[in-house]
Amino acid sequence: MSDFDAFKEKYRRHLTVIHYAPETIKRYIYFLNRFFAWLEAQGITEISAVTKDLVQDYQTHLYETINGRGEPNCVFHQNNTLKAIKGLFRFLAEQNYLVSDPSRDVSYARTPKRLPRSILTGPEAKKVIHAPNTKTATGYRDRAIIEVFYSTGIRRNELINLELSDVDYHEGFVRINSGKGNKDRVVPIGKIACRYIENYVKAVRPMLVKDPTDNHLFLTMNGTKISKNRVWQLIKVYSKKTKIKKNITTHTFRHTCATLMLKNKANIRHIQELLGHSSLDSTQVYTSVTITDLKEVHSKCHPREKDRE
Repeated sequence: MSDFDAFKEKYRRHLTVIHYAPETIKRYIYFLNRFFAWLEAQGITEISAVTKDLVQDYQTHLYETINGRGEPNCVFHQNNTLKAIKGLFRFLAEQNYLVSDPSRDVSYARTPKRLPRSILTGPEAKKVIHAPNTKTATGYRDRAIIEVFYSTGIRRNELINLELSDVDYHEGFVRINSGKGNKDRVVPIGKIACRYIENYVKAVRPMLVKDPTDNHLFLTMNGTKISKNRVWQLIKVYSKKTKIKKNITTHTFRHTCATLMLKNKANIRHIQELLGHSSLDSTQVYTSVTITDLKEVHSKCHPREKDRE
């Protein structure tokens, strides 16, 4: 009988106490369950028997494993799994359940720097925004949702958890509670999005309300908080309606918001604050996207580009 479950439960309680998001805790426990199952397959049943070599062997196992889609595990999956493992062992060492942390010197895999894909132009974004039929309750709600995505660049989870008191459409601010990393922030929202939110709250949302005590901003026809999947679906439906040949998701509006603001000379640190990035490195990737503008200027202005040779 292994002692893994007992230590996993101690770690789960610790994450709860320090206010990790429930989804994050659930993901960490999932990764740890897979790690413990692998350890038991190697004949390891005690947490104290785990060594640095074993952790590195599991890292190699993650690299070599083919996932359910028939593809190798991506670097992000490998590193997220290792993050959960390192967090567990750091906690156990700090609490003196272990003499030392066997994962401390295990390095994360190098993360490839990928540019955001499927960024919309301003006119393309407008096409998606104008796609819903605002003469219907759900259509007006959907228009308001897309306006918020485009104006603020917030994440899907952040949007579905917005409550009535989080949006000040008079002053133009949105409060995001427990965003990624369980961090709160306040972001500006544009006047057009504010107008749609105000109209939705005053004239449309009352038609959707079933439970007067439910303060979630965006509701379904059943009066419940709109789900992540429903938001994803509605973006897909309206994107298809525009016939834009790009893979448009909720995150596309986040990328588009950041990229177009940078192109219009916004300070990158302001973009970092808007998006809620803990590190400027995460925001820096958007500066690379604007190379398309640089290429256009280069073609128009470099004297060699005017030569016919």
